Amino acid sequence: MKKKFALLLTICIIMSSMLIGCGKSTASPKTEAQKKYQYYTADQLKTAIEKKAPMYLVDIQVEADYKAHHIVNTIPTYAYPANTAKLKSKIDVALDKINATKDPIIVVCPGGGSGAKNTIGYLIDEKGIDASRLFILEKGQKGWPHDNLLEK
Repeated sequence: MKKKFALLLTICIIMSSMLIGCGKSTASPKTEAQKKYQYYTADQLKTAIEKKAPMYLVDIQVEADYKAHHIVNTIPTYAYPANTAKLKSKIDVALDKINATKDPIIVVCPGGGSGAKNTIGYLIDEKGIDASRLFILEKGQKGWPHDNLLEK
């Protein structure tokens, strides 16, 4: 009986270690780096716009929301929530401008959350954009308090 119990215990230990091993992260350093997102506050972006600082504002709001209100000088992509290949491909309309310089890129999404993170992941992992250039507008379009810099 002791031998059967020892064998069963050994099998359980081996199986559990195999299952635990499956949970280990196999993410590349690039994927880990994108978890450290950089943000612009609304006030920082307002100042940068007013000073005409070189940058690209990539807006991923859906078309109806973009047409209702968007920050001046944004590049519309209508890619929100940027979670499928079809939606991500809409971001490509901004790539020529993005690749023409090394200026910062600020992603504007409805709330400054997952859509912006999806966009940044796409730009880093699939388009090779330097992560240090990428920023998210904190609180997104919904948190934008500067009506004087909106286009409707």
